[in-house]
Amino acid sequence: MGKRNSWSIVLAMMFLPAFAFVGYAQESAHYKLPSPSASYVDPPEMPQFLSPKLLPNRHGVKRGLTEGFMIRQSNIQNGKIVIPPGGLIYFTFGGEFFSTLNGEPFAFAGKESIWVDKKEAMAIRRDLTMPPNGPPVPLGEEGTIALAHTFFMETQSGIRRAAFKFVFANGYGTWDASVFIPLDTYSRSQNAIAYSHLQGEGMTTPPPLQLLGDPYNASSPSYVVADGVASEGTKVKEAGALDMIWFKISYEKPVIASDMAAGQSISAGKYQVKVLSVDSNQGTARIALLDSQGNALAEKTLGPLTLETYKAKQLIEYGTMVRPTLFLDYENMRVQLDTKFDDIWSPGPIKLMNEAGDFLPLPQVNEVSTFHGGKVDLVIYKDVKKMELRRPWDEDPRFILQTAYI
Repeated sequence: MGKRNSWSIVLAMMFLPAFAFVGYAQESAHYKLPSPSASYVDPPEMPQFLSPKLLPNRHGVKRGLTEGFMIRQSNIQNGKIVIPPGGLIYFTFGGEFFSTLNGEPFAFAGKESIWVDKKEAMAIRRDLTMPPNGPPVPLGEEGTIALAHTFFMETQSGIRRAAFKFVFANGYGTWDASVFIPLDTYSRSQNAIAYSHLQGEGMTTPPPLQLLGDPYNASSPSYVVADGVASEGTKVKEAGALDMIWFKISYEKPVIASDMAAGQSISAGKYQVKVLSVDSNQGTARIALLDSQGNALAEKTLGPLTLETYKAKQLIEYGTMVRPTLFLDYENMRVQLDTKFDDIWSPGPIKLMNEAGDFLPLPQVNEVSTFHGGKVDLVIYKDVKKMELRRPWDEDPRFILQTAYI
């Protein structure tokens, strides 16, 4: 599968066991791939599991999802197969260029669910010495994206260059970085613009707005700032790459509340969602979440969502400042504006849904169909579950969750 240079993509979700099978004195399999000579199961041999299946999002646009298993770095001891920690992986592929606002389908541990939200961060580490061809070094805690030094070169003109690769916990190598190494005080790393913009180490949020004006490094979801060469390897002043902190899903289909006027309410589980006011011109709606007794638990003005919003923020899905204005969260509930746009990466201009339910190019749309005639369309998710990355999975704490952007 080809690599992407877009940072808000989730293609693989993996369950890695936090234990070793048969024996525990095993080195972790993190950041390691299966052996090139490993056996594999061809999808036609397990068509119900490994073959892609198509599931529609809320607007009927079909998405391809695939699930499978992987065993890596295992060995045989005393006639028994030993799988090291992190060596057994369940993976689910899906989410490439999907919008968390459009009710995208997601297969999670064999169950169909809906992708609701995610929170990303830059994993940052400073002052590293990277030996060539050494093991990958995690940029955050164990299991976050890691940095590997692939080679060092000094050309005939005296220019030094080092190559790095970012590696995920499943062993998959992704973004490459090639940097020039300073020879004197007048020379800087090729990526030195990134240095000093980020404060501290660890998981730093919010992540840079890579697609909407990035103050760190506008061309990449990752960077390396080289600082010289020592006998033990290349000195790295700072390195950072995109990773994820958590994501949210729901196993239940959402409640679609169309044509909601001010003063109207709709039931959603044990709650009531009430529309307090609607301003179609401004593209805003004041929403209240009520308990069974009619007491207000939370209120928020959602929006603005207008044609100008779409035109100015065509990548509205990836705008870390825009997306949170479109929904209200309370405990395990989410109430959001019914955003109506097609896959933003499909060929041609961005497309919006009109009143007839058809997707049209943005220039042909006269109004955002979320607001019409003084009314608003809402989407309500019940029983939203938050999944913490690099933490035990609630349904089986023997496993932890990892992501890969590939």
